[in-house]
Amino acid sequence: MNNNISNTKRHILQLGLCVLFFIVKIESKCSNGCDLAFASYYVTQGSNLTYISNIFGQPIPMILKYNPQIPRSDTIESGTRINVPFSCLCLNGDFLGHTFIYHTQVGDTYSKVAKEVFANLTDEYWVQVVNRFDPAQIPDFADVNVTVNCTCGDKHVSKDYGLFATYPLQPGEDLWSLSTDSGVPMMLLERFNPGSNFSAGSGPVFVPAKG
Repeated sequence: MNNNISNTKRHILQLGLCVLFFIVKIESKCSNGCDLAFASYYVTQGSNLTYISNIFGQPIPMILKYNPQIPRSDTIESGTRINVPFSCLCLNGDFLGHTFIYHTQVGDTYSKVAKEVFANLTDEYWVQVVNRFDPAQIPDFADVNVTVNCTCGDKHVSKDYGLFATYPLQPGEDLWSLSTDSGVPMMLLERFNPGSNFSAGSGPVFVPAKG
């Protein structure tokens, strides 16, 4: 009799553990990140390496390491792109991204931080949801979180690519131009970015990058 009770309890415990494991697997949308991803930063008038280094918290030599085309000076030509390295992490077990800490300046808004400071690598919504400040009352010279999405690839799409850039499209860029510039076939870009319409303002896309 006691053996039957013990067996029943053991079976219930095993069933409970299986259900718990199943729930955790369902709720966890990512498990691992990667040490290296890129933010494809579009340089606007007035930006320089010191400014970009400060907002991303990356030392200038580390940025230059992945941008051999940049002269060894602080000046960067506007209208060009540079790859800013960062670690792509599994945030809250929910999605891959990296949260940067930005020190606000006078007159900053969530929209300005997303569009101008971080050059559309994120959007106003994402900046707002990860911060406690009221959108109409963002204090000057305060630290705010800026979350940028990233990816480490998808082995079900292709095992040949493991390094990616988070790439905000600019006006005039589309799937064809992105494929031409990156050398990645259009079909593969579409598979790495399901649901994207590859138009400026639709949000960043993920582009395989060269280390």
